[in-house]
Amino acid sequence: MHDLKKFARYFRPYKLHIVTGILCILASVVFGLLIPRSVGLAIDDLRQGVTWTSITIASVKILGLSIVSGIFLFLQRRILINMSRHVEYDLRRDFYSHLVDQPLSFFHEHRTGDLMARATNDLAAVRQLAGPMIMYTLQTVFVVVLVLPLMLKISVRLTLLLFVTMPLVSLTVKYFGQQVHVRFEKIQDFFAQITARAQENFTGVRVVRAYAQEGAEIAAFDTLNREYAERNLGLVRISAMMRPLLQFLIGAGFVLIIWVGVPLTVSGAMTTGEFVTFNLYLSRLIWPLDRKSVV
Repeated sequence: MHDLKKFARYFRPYKLHIVTGILCILASVVFGLLIPRSVGLAIDDLRQGVTWTSITIASVKILGLSIVSGIFLFLQRRILINMSRHVEYDLRRDFYSHLVDQPLSFFHEHRTGDLMARATNDLAAVRQLAGPMIMYTLQTVFVVVLVLPLMLKISVRLTLLLFVTMPLVSLTVKYFGQQVHVRFEKIQDFFAQITARAQENFTGVRVVRAYAQEGAEIAAFDTLNREYAERNLGLVRISAMMRPLLQFLIGAGFVLIIWVGVPLTVSGAMTTGEFVTFNLYLSRLIWPLDRKSVV
């Protein structure tokens, strides 16, 4: 908790950026969710007669909503990702200043290569947390909070049907996400070892050559490098397993919606436009989960 508070203080100078970015996220989600409704209404209106005027009006409306949503999407990314770059800059500056003030004993206890890895790779990972992760998390929250009532309004039965597969999707993302997190931390630590080994060899290159240890050092570094590659491949395998499983569960959810929704549409319990709108809402609801699965 103490470390989290120390990290949070780096966001204080950018409160306005964060608030503005959050408002842009909300606006992008709201205008984006108006698109499925507009598509559904256009489909129902066209049943009364297809004319170029009605098609043009519907197309312009949907295009306008897409443009506005896209503008806010651009703004949120520009504001929050730029903010994360500034946070990364502040962290890197303070990290370097902290190192400069350390006594010589500190550098005897900590390898230079390890410190270099912390100053480069680890801080870049923190920047991902400070920007894109916050953005995608808020997008997910806003979409879920706003879209579920809209789906319930169209059909309570179809919305409740989602709870057959959606919990499985969430559990899949959570399980594999934890696996990715654990493996990523181990990879980061191992990267520090490789950096430290390379730095020690570069610094002591005269000693290595004086004792003719080039071959031994190359072999040792090759072993570390191969292990690093294997650990990264393990992370890729986890990601490769997650995506197809998610796609299967998502596809199963759409199949259930079609099986139940089509008869409801045919019987007149809901219109064709409402059924299309519901499926578009479902796509919007699933997108953030699918996005979080990307490694």
